[in-house]
Amino acid sequence: MTKWRPFQVAALFAWLSFAGAACVSPAEELRGLAAQDPLDCAVLVTGGAFLVTPVADGTFTLPPPSAKATAREVLPIAAVVEALARGRVFQRVALDPDAGNRARIGALLRLGAKDAQLVAFLEQARADGFDYVLVAEELQDGPIEVLGTNGRWPVTFATWILLGVGALIPDRTFESRATLRLTLRELQMGNVLHDSLLAAGPIDLALTERTDFWGLLSSILVPPFWVGDDRVTVGDSVRTTTERRLLLQLARDLKSEAVRQRLRSRQPAAIALVASEAGYVVTVDSAEALTVATLRGEQPVAPEVVAAFTRDLLASVLVTGDRRRHTATLPAALRGNRLQVSVGTLRGGVASATFLPGDVR
Repeated sequence: MTKWRPFQVAALFAWLSFAGAACVSPAEELRGLAAQDPLDCAVLVTGGAFLVTPVADGTFTLPPPSAKATAREVLPIAAVVEALARGRVFQRVALDPDAGNRARIGALLRLGAKDAQLVAFLEQARADGFDYVLVAEELQDGPIEVLGTNGRWPVTFATWILLGVGALIPDRTFESRATLRLTLRELQMGNVLHDSLLAAGPIDLALTERTDFWGLLSSILVPPFWVGDDRVTVGDSVRTTTERRLLLQLARDLKSEAVRQRLRSRQPAAIALVASEAGYVVTVDSAEALTVATLRGEQPVAPEVVAAFTRDLLASVLVTGDRRRHTATLPAALRGNRLQVSVGTLRGGVASATFLPGDVR
């Protein structure tokens, strides 16, 4: 029986570590994010990552002119919604069902145009119980840059010379210059509340991910980091990794504490749900007096319950300096029913938030 030497064991351990890291799926990467509390809002996703202008040696491929408009959506918007749902970024997320309308709505919002179609879209989103709209604005393609052999080449060489598996170590770095822009907007005028401009960053590829059969064959004789790249193979690998990273970055960016604070500060009133001994208490903090409030549920809420909640919330005002604080306790029967609380201020400002009583920590 062959006795393994310490440096051989170390090389094998390094190889297994790199190989295991490369096999992490998007679902596993989002698992930790999903454990965090979601943002207290319901979001409708529209627009699309449409590729319009080709770039020399670009990351993405422009479809033929005869292709349908939706075919130019090189990063499927359904994948955006899936990533947000897997990461539990919002209390509720849904896709604009009108595929033909998404591109036009996205363009109108991006250009700041106001027409009847856009006004109707925002009104319908409010009527459907959404708090914000997330718009996939554009995917700006960019070339794939070769950054050269990275600092892992000693590990690659060790595993190649000792174990013959150096081709599995990510030893060469590339970077896609493609960017994806999405904006989170309010539903009154469609104004931007948060702007996400995402890039994939450096991508390390192993020989098996960047060359063809002949390149792999030549690695029998020379170290993998001396083997040249196959442009098509590199393009496929970088594109796949770029798509995954853009989605992961979007979910992490939107669920960051900075975005929570920004949304809270840019609303005319900050609405929160707090668990207490008395039950679940809705608190509304604002600089202006509240003139209207309402409660709606994913499951119908009795009119008398809504009326009592509205009365209690508007009546219980505590003034501290230039701030006003309203509170109202939700009936225990509403536990487990996803709720949207909406309020209006004296000067016409509107704020809303979506909660799931029983999911508050």
